[in-house]
Order: sequence, then structure tokens, then C-alpha cells
Amino acid sequence: MLWHTLLMSTFVIGSARSFLFILIAPPILGSHAVNYTDAARAWLNGADPWSVGPPALIFAGPPPMLLPFVGLVILPSQLITWGSVLGMAALAFWSIKRLALPAYWLFFPPLFGSILLGHPEVLVLALLVAGGAISGIASVIKPYAVFALVAENRWRAVALAAAVVLVTAPFLPWVRFIQELPQIGSSLARQAQGESTFGNPLLMLVGVLALARLGVRRGLWLATPIFWPFAQPGYRVGSVPALSPLIAACWALPIPGLTLGGVVLEAIAIQIGRRRTLPRFIQLGIDQSQFTVTSARP
Repeated sequence: MLWHTLLMSTFVIGSARSFLFILIAPPILGSHAVNYTDAARAWLNGADPWSVGPPALIFAGPPPMLLPFVGLVILPSQLITWGSVLGMAALAFWSIKRLALPAYWLFFPPLFGSILLGHPEVLVLALLVAGGAISGIASVIKPYAVFALVAENRWRAVALAAAVVLVTAPFLPWVRFIQELPQIGSSLARQAQGESTFGNPLLMLVGVLALARLGVRRGLWLATPIFWPFAQPGYRVGSVPALSPLIAACWALPIPGLTLGGVVLEAIAIQIGRRRTLPRFIQLGIDQSQFTVTSARP
């Protein structure tokens, strides 16, 4: 019960920030879905999708990320805004229910923030939780989702993702993407608000050692927000199935350093727990029984 109270408190603190941003600047609501749809429209019209959007939100995803938004280009912006927010909320609710997590997990700040933005991170989570070959589509939308597929030995899903990328390659603007990589990289660097350790050898080593202590399977699920270049806060969403209460609480708070710090704290607790009995509160905080992704078949 104490961890439930602690998680609800940290979730409210972290999510209040996202909600406040919407109150201050209402156009932020569903803005990512609208921006990605505009990028898909630009591509279909022969324009440059990687020049679409305001400086803080210029589209910078790989070409396959355009595919989910092709069907939305005929819709008005208002419908995309509300449709994406409500759709992502429904997918998040389904994912939380399938993982047998309490309903308040909808307010896990990275997840709640992604819902408000209409961000496809929620769709990626739903696909990963669904399991089976269809979960491979998650790594078509977001390449780093392949870590979770490998963790679960979903090789049919990996094969499906590779097939989709290969089949669609002749139709997608890969040549332009490669030509504009320096510009796209600059956009990603400008937009990065996460806490990736990429490029810092010492912190990367700490991350590798900490995740190794948690085990290869969980380590792969948790790797993206720690190692992926230019990671955004929303990149934590795909790790929800592998979160312990301790790491979830750390990742919920808007305090710099807690993305890696939460994993390190759990690794230390696990190491100490192998030598002596931990207090009950700590045992519950690192309880891996929450790691319920096994409910989704590989």
C-alpha cells in the first residue's frame, strides 16, 4: 500500500507539469500527431518532411515513421488533435489493463505526457504489450523497440519489421533522409530533453553495469531512455512493462539524473539483497513481479 501511495504521489507531481503546459499553451494538445501528419502530407506532396514544424518540433523521425500518419492527411487538424489524444488514451488504458497494473498508471508522467501530445510512443507500447508477430510494427515506427523484441525472443516480429522496412523502402524518402542527416541530427539535438548517456563513456559504463545487474531481459527493455541518442522523456513509455516501483517513482519525478539514477539504485539494492535481508519497503520497491510482460506471448 505504501508503494501505491508513493507512486500515485510521484505520478501526480510529474504529470501536473504536462497538464500545466497544456493550460498555458493549449495548442500543445495533440501537437505531435498534427506535426507528424503534416510531415506525411509534405512527403506525399513531394516536399521535404524534415522541414515541417516549428523549431522545437521539426519532424526528425526515420522515413517509416511517416507511414502511420498517411491515413490522417485528409483529416482537419482539430479532428487529428482530439482523435489522437483520445486514441492514445484508449491504447494506454488497454495496455495498462493488459499488464494488470493499477489504473493510476495512466498518469505515469512519460505516458500521460505522450497521451496529451498524441505521440505514437503510446502506440508502440500497445504493440509491444500485444505480443506476437504484430508487435514488430513497433520497431518500424520506433527502431529502438527492437530491444524489447529481442528481449522477448520475438524473432517473427523482428522478421516482420524487417520485411515492412524492405517492402516500403522504394516508396519512402530514404535518399532525402540520408542526404539531410546532419540537419536532422541538429533538429534531434535541439529537441532532446531526455537524459541519454550516449556520448559519455563513464555514464554509459555505469548504465551497462547497472542494467546487467537487473538481467539481460529487463536490461534490454530499459536500455532505450538510458542509451539511445537524443532520447526524449517519452522514450520511457516503452519500458513500462519492465518497471519496478522504485524505477517508476524515479522516472516519474522531474529531477535531472534520475533516469540512470533509478536503475543504479535498484542495481545497488539487488546487490545488497544478495548479501543480507533488505527492509520490507525496499524489497517491495524492487519487486520484479510487476514485470508482467510475460502475459504478452513472444
